Amino acid sequence: MISLEKASKGLLDFHNHSTYSDGSDTPYQLVERAKNYGVTAMALTDHHGFKGLSEFRDACEKLGVFGIPFGMEISAELPKRVLTPQDMSSPDLVILGKNPNTKPIRGYQEIYLKDLEKRHLPTVLEGLRGVGFEIPLVDIKGQCASFHIPPDILHDFVLYGKNMQVLKDYVKTRDPTATDEQIEEKPIRFANRWLYAVGMPAYTSRFEGFNFNEAIGLAEEMNCKLFIAHPGGEYGFLTDSMLEYMIENKVHGIEIRNYFNNLEQNSRFDFLAKEHDLIRSGGSDCHGDKGPFKIGMYDRPYNQLPKDVLEELWESLPD
Repeated sequence: MISLEKASKGLLDFHNHSTYSDGSDTPYQLVERAKNYGVTAMALTDHHGFKGLSEFRDACEKLGVFGIPFGMEISAELPKRVLTPQDMSSPDLVILGKNPNTKPIRGYQEIYLKDLEKRHLPTVLEGLRGVGFEIPLVDIKGQCASFHIPPDILHDFVLYGKNMQVLKDYVKTRDPTATDEQIEEKPIRFANRWLYAVGMPAYTSRFEGFNFNEAIGLAEEMNCKLFIAHPGGEYGFLTDSMLEYMIENKVHGIEIRNYFNNLEQNSRFDFLAKEHDLIRSGGSDCHGDKGPFKIGMYDRPYNQLPKDVLEELWESLPD
């Protein structure tokens, strides 16, 4: 592993996804591309699983990138009393660690997959059928077992056969300014906005059955730290009451930078980290070519992580 001093001289990015969840690049490809864009320290944080981490660590060692040994993105419910009707009830959280105990993750994954199979996917598929999408009969349990966690099943169905035209027609009933060309170029973004978002026909809360305090317990049992993921930027669903609840309940850290943050958000998250003694982290939430390739926020200097975050983060993670 390269030294902290050398690694802190480049771009830092501690929130990324590979083909082991919903990214377009293998772990090796992701590290290789990151290095080419000037990233010198990074983490892989695939959703709900960690199967890509061995390849990620090997790539970091071979390519001379400082890799955080363990990363994973999870979800957890917050109490209804801290939410508004527009809030998502399961904010994203990132677990980072040096030397994790991965056994407790199995219990979390069992809860997640049961919720996906029994509640989440059936509800979403019913919503898609309700607005005209042709959704084949699905062996949901088999789909969940055969896909990486989480499955790309929903986007696959929206883009399946005649459904691209259904998507175009439906989106234009909600956004008359959208063109066929725009929808064809970024179908997932339009589907997320007009099908899966709060209040849309295929919306359901992303995860039920695992609460925030259990997430804290999971991270600590794993010998890791838990971070509030992308609290600002385009997401924007983490209200004051949600942030206050997570801080009051002893979250360990917060992502102070994201590709889509504005300067006001950056200042606010810097203040929260300092005021509440939270470990600073952050990253682009890069999914490869499934969105803008934004590794390390290379083209947005005002959103790049401060260089001293690497040493702070590394020293804060348990040995």
